[in-house]
Amino acid sequence: MWQILNKKSWFEIMNLIYKLFIKLIYSFFIIFFVVFCEDIKEKYHPELTYFSFPKEGILPYFKGEVMDPYWQEADKKLPDDLRKVPEFTLLTHENLAFNNQNLRDKYTLVVFFYAKCKGICPMITRNMLNFIPKIKDQTDLQIVSITVNPETDSVEVLKKFRNQYKIVQNNWVFLTGSKKTIYDLARNQFGADIKLISGKDNLNDFVHTENVYLIDKKNYLRGIYRAKGSGDLERLKIELNTLKEEDKKSAITSFNID
Repeated sequence: MWQILNKKSWFEIMNLIYKLFIKLIYSFFIIFFVVFCEDIKEKYHPELTYFSFPKEGILPYFKGEVMDPYWQEADKKLPDDLRKVPEFTLLTHENLAFNNQNLRDKYTLVVFFYAKCKGICPMITRNMLNFIPKIKDQTDLQIVSITVNPETDSVEVLKKFRNQYKIVQNNWVFLTGSKKTIYDLARNQFGADIKLISGKDNLNDFVHTENVYLIDKKNYLRGIYRAKGSGDLERLKIELNTLKEEDKKSAITSFNID
């Protein structure tokens, strides 16, 4: 009888120890995940947790430091941290002032380059020349090429560059001006990095983006495309038409509301 009781007591003790062990393990995982999650919040930028649902027939905006795609939600104002061209003033290849007002009410393709570039610039320029016939009838579209080497690329240099590539289109503008203005535009609004390096024969060279940027009629960034090849420019053509249709629908909706 005593032996049976001892066995029973032993079983109860082991069962109690087992339950305590499970509770300890459970508590450990609770504490671990609380601390781990807090650690994640501290290490990672809150914008990385942002997500916007794509909407058919609408191009995204680009939001915040990491340029998250953002689709506008119905009946909601656009956020303040969308990428948008700020006020600026530069000079054209014709020595005329060009500012953000020249972008209003036009669709604009922005390209960064420099005249003495021996790398991707000639390729991008030729690709854009080949692309122009596909968009030649779009009178509300302009191309803006901005030099990343304004200290060398004067108005006269830009003129020679246009002549070299036989660029005669009036809606393709080349810009130079303040280095700070250009670099602030490139880095802060387009997320385009620009680096000065020592090239061949100790001459300065530049590493810059190969992208083409689509700006809408209200100066917002709406698309980014690789211009080094021609494949992404086909996507640009399609998405430009998408943006135009989007604006038409928006105009009709605004008219009906008024």
